[in-house]
Amino acid sequence: MDFKDVETSRLKRLLRDVATVNDEPAGHFKLDSYYISEALDLLDGRAGVTSDEMAQLEFLFINALDHSNHRIPNLENQIAKSPGLFVQAIALAYKRSDEGQDPLEWMIENPEQRAAVALAARCLLNQITKIPGTDENVRIDAAALTEWLAEVRRLCREYGRAEIADHCLGQLLAKAPEDENGIWPCEAVCEAMEGIASPGIGEGFSIGVHNSRGVHCRGEGGEQERKLAAKYRAWAERLHFDYPYVGGIIEGIAESYEREARWHDSEANIAKRLSD
Repeated sequence: MDFKDVETSRLKRLLRDVATVNDEPAGHFKLDSYYISEALDLLDGRAGVTSDEMAQLEFLFINALDHSNHRIPNLENQIAKSPGLFVQAIALAYKRSDEGQDPLEWMIENPEQRAAVALAARCLLNQITKIPGTDENVRIDAAALTEWLAEVRRLCREYGRAEIADHCLGQLLAKAPEDENGIWPCEAVCEAMEGIASPGIGEGFSIGVHNSRGVHCRGEGGEQERKLAAKYRAWAERLHFDYPYVGGIIEGIAESYEREARWHDSEANIAKRLSD
């Protein structure tokens, strides 16, 4: 399908209809994720299309945009500017840990719709890769990031989601880039994490690192995990003096990969003995 010649308002209406109209007849053509990504790419930046409209469309298609070419740049930019949007995503995805009351605009009465929105909010949290405080030169301002993190944590304490917020923040920070000198995570993220030193952020960070590995082909034994352990330990050694909290988290990741390597070695030895 070629969207280049589709007029802007018509293309916006088409995408909204695809996302929100559920009464299509059987066998009706539906756009797959490739075409959705292509349509959003063509729409993004056109005259008559605001970044707010693009962010809304990205959220409507959040389930289809994971691993797409377009991804969610407008949503990420909005969230980086507004910690409240990140907090709202957490609130839609996870229940309160106390008996408090959420704002009315966060409440969805219809159970099916509530479940669908919760799934979309989790997808959004998983897909964010832009670290708040990142400027147009892809440099991260440690002060801006620290301020953003503090506001997210403050609001999530207010709305009964402090623990899950720290886990979500840790998983986001695990997507930080390396510094120019090869240290990971970059210095701005190290500074922000060190200033908070939250166990929950550390746990979320470790989970984020392991999740980022994704699906991988296995060799025999734990050689892959030993290489990962060595990589993370080298980073930990460079961080321990200036950022002991962050260095400890990275050291813990290295140790977890070493344990995994020993387990795979053991499994390989058992399999070898059984096949002899």
